[in-house]
Amino acid sequence: MAHGEPKERSTFQINQRADNGSLLATDSDRDKSPSHDHRYTRRARQLLSLSAVGESLVDLVVAICCTYFIIFAFLVYSRRDEPVSRSGNQALLDMAKYNPTIFPILFAGVIGKFLKAVAAIRLENGTSILSLEYLLQSRTVLSTVTAPFVLRTFNLLTPFLFVLWALSPLGGQAGLRAISTKDAFTNATHNFTYLAYVSPFTNEGIQSASAESLVPTNAIFTSALIGSAKAKALPQDQNGNIKIPLYESLPPSSSGNESDWRSVPDNGGFQWSSLTGLPLHNPPTVGTSKFNIQTGYMVTTCKVSGHAWSDNYIQSLANQSLWSGASYAFTHPTGSPFTAYNFSFLSLDLYGSDTTTKPDDKILTIANCSVTMQYVEVQIECDGPTCQSVAARPSNNIANHTSKYEITSLDPSLYTPVNGLGQPNNFYMAFLADLTNATNPSAGCDTSFCPPSVLESYLADPENAVLQSTTTKLWKLGNDAISQRMTQIFNTYWLDSVAPGPVSGDFNLTTVAGTTQAYNKDSILGTITTSQRVIECNYTWLAILLVCSFVLFGVGLATVALTALRRGPDILDRFSPLLRYSRFANIPEKSSMEDAVDQSRRLRNMTVRMGDIRPEDDVGYIAIGVVDGSHPIQKLSKRRTYA
Repeated sequence: MAHGEPKERSTFQINQRADNGSLLATDSDRDKSPSHDHRYTRRARQLLSLSAVGESLVDLVVAICCTYFIIFAFLVYSRRDEPVSRSGNQALLDMAKYNPTIFPILFAGVIGKFLKAVAAIRLENGTSILSLEYLLQSRTVLSTVTAPFVLRTFNLLTPFLFVLWALSPLGGQAGLRAISTKDAFTNATHNFTYLAYVSPFTNEGIQSASAESLVPTNAIFTSALIGSAKAKALPQDQNGNIKIPLYESLPPSSSGNESDWRSVPDNGGFQWSSLTGLPLHNPPTVGTSKFNIQTGYMVTTCKVSGHAWSDNYIQSLANQSLWSGASYAFTHPTGSPFTAYNFSFLSLDLYGSDTTTKPDDKILTIANCSVTMQYVEVQIECDGPTCQSVAARPSNNIANHTSKYEITSLDPSLYTPVNGLGQPNNFYMAFLADLTNATNPSAGCDTSFCPPSVLESYLADPENAVLQSTTTKLWKLGNDAISQRMTQIFNTYWLDSVAPGPVSGDFNLTTVAGTTQAYNKDSILGTITTSQRVIECNYTWLAILLVCSFVLFGVGLATVALTALRRGPDILDRFSPLLRYSRFANIPEKSSMEDAVDQSRRLRNMTVRMGDIRPEDDVGYIAIGVVDGSHPIQKLSKRRTYA
């Protein structure tokens, strides 16, 4: 700039604003009061004014929304331990999923409005700028944390605001964690009815008037023997009947006492007394059932030996009374209510896999067997309709269904169904004859060879009772194997014979065609434990939710009151009030009671800039002014300095 007469500088000066005058005035008359046009004068904000009532109603609606969480908490408490399936409970669980999102949003809105309302009231009553700044800068969680550092102050409001904002995440999490679900268990007594092992044998054998039941009986028996190894090992048979373990095969109890309970292992290592289980009438379909049954089974004890097929044995067998099968035979048993039941089983291996077989080889197996009775008490557990035996012990309460007319001199362990126990007549004497022909493969025989029957195949290999094409020297299996397998065969055929209907799924307790069912039944009381998902109330989180919700609701109501008590215009937290009394921006003014929102709407098309209002000076001056072309407001530059 040349050294001469100083150039006249344009400066902003105070003057009285004309309502329709220039927005930027440069004269010196700026210290007069604003317009007093009566058209724009207003009274101070009244409690019942339209604006006060309208704003208070909005705040009241927001406060009422806060009661959602209080209502939610009381619903959770009132519906505790109720089934989830009950109407409305699933909706309550779904509502809880959204609480961690809804609560912080609503909390931020209510607390932010509350702090602004407090600042407005304190501004009207007179307060420090620092207090106003602190309140206005604490309307979010992050700004509440940073405000003490930004303003470099720490006062009584600081811990209060920290605690207040800490309720936001707590309330959200409490709304989620106050409710959950759990399993509730209910015990009910139930009468379990099952087939009695000691039931009448009701057919007299082949070619008798009662032989018609042999067809389904033999079919069920054969199906059980040829089942897969996996099916044979399951605790239920193919029709869902409960298998009873062979007590003698269970691992001994830790006490070593023979009368103690023995657990049924889950991984095998024991034998079932029968491949056909005991039918259970109307088994439960849901819940966990527990009950004890009193039952029993026959035990065969056999001593096996091998013999050469000599003329002496041929003549000896020819003189005996036998029931002959394919390549085997049963001798007529010796047994009655006064004598123990004994029989012999003979099996001939004429065409074995051993091609070196000689006539004097031991191809004849003879098993001399005795039959005894074992009574057991068995613990049964069912998960819905799936039942299994879990433990057994010798029974002290024998359910043998003997009639008062039965006379026997035998010990209970020797008195079995096949020598008269619980039998109203002598039909039981046909049992062994029926068993002999149950699986006789006459259809597969040619002129010189009959393939092994299913019964023989099962004795040879229980896991492969179908595909064997040769007979076997059974005596090589030993006493224990033959005894155990013969026990299973006896008990399986007995149950299939006395109750073919129940074991195949038709277990009726009522009479049929006016006659009583031939089989016997036993009943026992047990328990059914059912579980269902119910509402679980976490009282700790519920208490936290109630505290946070009542604080939120109280703050909402306080905001309503503070908003109604405000007398001045709403100018906090707005930009337009910065121009209201600025000496660098002359704007048309209507009333000092004009709210900032109204002012912003009125001046919405006005362009403003924060810039250099003294661009021609060596040192600039930054202010907010109106860009209307009447006076330059230069953009800020990194090359200039500013006062």
